[in-house]
Amino acid sequence: MSDKTLTKKSEIKKLAILNNARKVFSKKGFSAVTMQDIIEACGISRGGIYLYFTSVDDIFFETMTQRSVHQFDKIREAVIKQPSFEQILNDYLVEHKNRLLNHMANGCSLLRAMYEYSFTHHSDRDRSLKQKQVNATKATVRSILDLGVKQGKIDSHDIKIIADNFMFIIEGMSILALTGELKEKQIDDQFEMFIKKLF
Repeated sequence: MSDKTLTKKSEIKKLAILNNARKVFSKKGFSAVTMQDIIEACGISRGGIYLYFTSVDDIFFETMTQRSVHQFDKIREAVIKQPSFEQILNDYLVEHKNRLLNHMANGCSLLRAMYEYSFTHHSDRDRSLKQKQVNATKATVRSILDLGVKQGKIDSHDIKIIADNFMFIIEGMSILALTGELKEKQIDDQFEMFIKKLF
């Protein structure tokens, strides 16, 4: 077998571990997950998983790195195609709403795991990951707002502040979703107020 084949096979195996681990983290959070949980979800041997990762922390870090890179790919790809500003904004808000409601409906979300990890991990590497996630979300919001400016739908002043405001709205609702206190009407009201500020 060539080195390329081994590398490709290794990447596929590593991705499978991360995909299964994401499901475990979505159900159990971060703090309660053990390597055994991930091994069982993957259906591989203990030695097999340790070829790729040394700890639950490493697996979670890599899972979140993958997520932050791809979280809003569909929205970013759509912005490039220059759809109507109203449509792309609506799609983005619907995606967030579904994520928040999904967490409340079945508790299967990386939300709890992300907060548990954030509260317990403070190395430079961890802070860098958190900042990349924030930056990726801000960049997505900014690209949507910039599209609105380009199409003459909104003014260009205060775009940075508006993007920050949206981040605070989402983070606040995410915390409420974790506590089970967030209602669909509250999400709708917050998004409606956000939209009113834009126009």
